[in-house]
Amino acid sequence: MNYRVQPGDTLNAIAARFGVTVEELIRVNNLQFPFQLFIGQNLFIPTQRPPRPPVPPVPGRPGNVERRLNRLEQEVNQLQRQVRELDRRVDRLEQRRPR
Repeated sequence: MNYRVQPGDTLNAIAARFGVTVEELIRVNNLQFPFQLFIGQNLFIPTQRPPRPPVPPVPGRPGNVERRLNRLEQEVNQLQRQVRELDRRVDRLEQRRPR
């Protein structure tokens, strides 16, 4: 069976979901060290059994993707503050310069 990698997927999670070993996934998909996955990547899952449904996230605790998005949002906000501060400095410098 084929599986398309989703955001937040790891080899461990995919192997557990489909009841195969990580080593088996690496071998049948010819993955090379450092075994990184990318969203949308197609993996062959060597199993005859129907896939297990995904494990739902624990209520009240953000999942891996949500944590990453929150962290990225904080970093973007910090960068925006830094850009505004630099803009203010440039404006002050330009006001001092005779035209």
